[in-house]
Amino acid sequence: MIEIKKYSNRRLYNTNTSSYITQDDIVELIKKSEKFKIIDADSKKDITPAILTQIILDKETAGINLVPVDFLKQIILYYENNKSSDMFGYLNHMLNFANTNNMYTDGFAQMMNFNPFNMQSIFTKPKKEEETPQEKNEDNLASELANLKNQLNEIKKSLK
Repeated sequence: MIEIKKYSNRRLYNTNTSSYITQDDIVELIKKSEKFKIIDADSKKDITPAILTQIILDKETAGINLVPVDFLKQIILYYENNKSSDMFGYLNHMLNFANTNNMYTDGFAQMMNFNPFNMQSIFTKPKKEEETPQEKNEDNLASELANLKNQLNEIKKSLK
């Protein structure tokens, strides 16, 4: 794992290459799927999320608006209501959904079944419910009725 130190002068230092780097270099590390963490040189705290958020903010400020304002407001509300763990679950789910490897290997059918606004399905596992005998009977009757309608339509066509 690459360790990057952020100094108080806002410079980023890659300890593996012993050189200063920019935010663009961090973007390149991400593109190459390199594992890295960014450490504050003074406090020794992991500040990777803050730096990545800063990169996103800089891109948004530059006019590359990827994140809708309403979504940003929702994130703030989650922090304010102490629901950040829920937001983490939601964002993690979105990340898994948007992962291009999964999207292209599983096909687009999975995308059509995804509802990002159904928060219940994101945070809870669906329960398998067995059909009651009455529901099974209703399904069978509906199927038989559909078959009878098709047969009736066929007979009508043949009489014309």
